[in-house]
Formats: sequence, C-alpha cells, structure tokens
Amino acid sequence: MTGPRSLILLAALALAPLSFAQIERGEPLLRRPALGMQMRPLTLETAQNAGLTEAKGVLIGTVSEGLSAQKWGLQTGDILTKLAGEPVTAAADVTRILATLKSGQEVAIEFIRGRDIRTARAPLAPRPFMKADGFRVHYDQVVSQGKRIRVIATHPTAPGPHPTIFMIGGIGQYSIDGDYATTAYGNVLASFADRYTIIRVDKPGQGDSEGPIYSELGFGQEEDAYLQALRMAKTFEFVDPQRIAIFGHSMGGCFGPFVASQEKVAGLAVYGTLTKTWTEYLLENSRRQMALGGGAPGDVNNALRDLAQVSHHVFIEGLSPQQIIERRPELADAVRGNIPDGRTYSGVGLGFWRELAARNLSGAWLNVDAKVLAMWGENEFIATQWDHEEIARIVNGVRPGTAEYKMVAGSDHGFFKTTSALDSMTRWGQGAEFNPEVIRVLDEWLKRTLAGA
Repeated sequence: MTGPRSLILLAALALAPLSFAQIERGEPLLRRPALGMQMRPLTLETAQNAGLTEAKGVLIGTVSEGLSAQKWGLQTGDILTKLAGEPVTAAADVTRILATLKSGQEVAIEFIRGRDIRTARAPLAPRPFMKADGFRVHYDQVVSQGKRIRVIATHPTAPGPHPTIFMIGGIGQYSIDGDYATTAYGNVLASFADRYTIIRVDKPGQGDSEGPIYSELGFGQEEDAYLQALRMAKTFEFVDPQRIAIFGHSMGGCFGPFVASQEKVAGLAVYGTLTKTWTEYLLENSRRQMALGGGAPGDVNNALRDLAQVSHHVFIEGLSPQQIIERRPELADAVRGNIPDGRTYSGVGLGFWRELAARNLSGAWLNVDAKVLAMWGENEFIATQWDHEEIARIVNGVRPGTAEYKMVAGSDHGFFKTTSALDSMTRWGQGAEFNPEVIRVLDEWLKRTLAGA
C-alpha cells in the first residue's frame, strides 16, 4: 500500500438537564422491507455464462425463509438485474432502490436463472423484529430534527428499573436492528443483556429511521439523534436514569462527549476513537497504515505532503474537489485518489468530515461530568494509544480520579484477536475470532461505575 487511496480509515457545553417536554415520538414508524438474501459481486465469467456481456447485476447467495427474496422465488445462483423497474448493476443499487420502497408494497423484479430471463412480482416482506432471548424487547421512536429515529431497547425480565448501556456505534452504513447474534456490536452487548437495559439507535436514514442517504448525513444530525434517544431512554420504566453509561466505539467515541455534555450520564466508555483534530488524525493514521503496508519512505512522504494540502482545502476551507483541481492542478491525482466520486471520503460524505474537522474533540471532554473509561486495543491500526491516554489526562485534569485508561490485550479495532497491528490490518474485513477481553474490561468498569451512581 503506497498511496492514500488504499487506506483503511475510521469506520469522531454546558450541562442541560433532562427535559421531558422536548421528547417527541411522532407517529409509529413502519418497518422497512427486508430482502432476505445474500448479495455477492457478479464476476465477468459468471455474467458471461448467463449470457451477459458485462458484469452488471447482483449474484444471489443464501435466501432466507419468509422474506422478500423467497416470495419472489429467487434461488442461490440467480442474478438480479432489475428491482422495481430500475436496473441493478451492483449491490449499492439494491440498497439505494430499497430505501425508496415500503414493506407491503408490491414490487416486480427481473432476474436470470441459467440463461433464462425471468420476472416475478410480490409484496415486500417487513424486516423481522428482534426476538426476546432471556430478556424483553422494546421498539420505539423519537423525533430528531423533524425525522423519526428508531430506538430499540432490551431489558432484563426481572422488575426494573435497571442500569443501562447506551450504545453509539462507529462510522458506516448499517442498521443495528435485529438479534444480537446477527447485528453490529451484538457480540459485545449480548453478554450484558441479562443484567442491563441496552439502548441501540439506528442512525438517521438507516434501518427504519427517517433521514437522508448516508453520504448526505451530517455529524450534527447524527449527534442529535443520539441525544434525543438518550433523553427518551430516561423516561422508560425499565431504565434507571441515574445509572446510564454510554459506550461509544470508534466514531461513536467522538459523539460520546458531545452527547454526555448535554445530557447527564453516570459513565462514558469509549474504544478505538480519537481526540486530536480530524485533519491531524487523518495524516497520522494515513502514515501509519501506509508504513504498515510496506510503503517506501519517500513515497509515503510525498503522499502525505499532498494529502495534507488536499485535506486542508476540503475539510477546513470547504472547497469542492473540482475547485481544488481547477485552482491546484498539481494536486489533481491526490484529489481523485482520495475522493474518486467527488462527494465522499472513505465512504462518508464530505459534509460530515467538515463538521467533524470544526469540532473541538479534546475540549468536549472538559464538559463531561461522568466517570470515564478510555479503552485502546493493543493491536489497533486505526486508532492510537495516545488519544486514549489523553482522554484520561484531560478528564482527570478537571475532575481528578474520575477517568481511567485501559489497554485491551490482544485486541484490534473490531474486538478481534490478532497478534499485531500489521496482522490486524492484513486480516481486516476477512473475519477473525472475537476477543472477549473487551467484555471483561468493560464489565469490571460498569460494575464500579453504575453500582453507586
């Protein structure tokens, strides 16, 4: 890896009292449709075997029972080419089209089986609700900036109220709706579900939540969704409002102090996050990952020099990629290498990063009146040890003895067992064994933090 285009990047007040008058649920949210099928990239060879001249379409993998794909009669090996009358060239098209449809709506598809072009029509099946499994499940919604946001809670079967974990996940386009075994952070949260109320929030535009497409979601818009959900959570009869701890992972650790400084919580734990400025982090992280990937020192230096200029123009000055190319043609390759579509960086809209770059991440921690735990995985290649030690230093500087830093042994950014930062980066996205050490560290802190809150 010798250039920034191949980088793997982060997947980032005065206290405001709880005000029930600000909580608005709105009308009940409808369930979004569920396709119930695995979508695999279509290779040119497979496309040609099906009579296509280009690899345009989605190869169908496993089909789930009772959901839309089965109702259409799709089978493993079929190639989906049209959905609701629109061409499907890749999985991203399916996601985009599905966001415009409603469960129960009758939708036509076109697909290829063997070399035969077929069509089918059936109502879209709704996404299944999370199943109770030794705990109870509660679906709700809260209004944030005029949009209804899906909030999902699980709580112990014993009478409450209960100490509560409020989850804020990392960057990316995904839904937290579903069983713990099949959703993001479920491998961590499931361990606490029999003892704690757990609150999860679907970002604006994700899952059932209303909102923009992900590339147009702003940092402040996402922050407010978490803030309103936290305020609403304090009204649940199964939540002890005096014993709530936020757990923010990755970018969730950037949202955490802004949310906690506006709505009182007992604790704030973060893992794999940052507290330095966004542009400072970007350059540091880029250098680390290029070096781990074997980049030649001279090439790394040149790439970082160009990235420093591009990031300033884009994230600080607010110039568009095209404006930069017109004004600084010598940076054209660096601009296109980092922002190939002209709209997003590392899959996230430029507006989000500009808002993040304008935030004072270190300063936000000064206003967090809560116990703090900053966790860093020993084999991280995405976040630095310094940021987490700095969080503890900042908080203890204004409230001595209230923050602690913990290294999670043998763990990486995704809570997987790895042997080094290079091992983690090499295996990223390929799956690895979950490292339960993060549960042990978090559990020990939660017991101390919420027991006496």
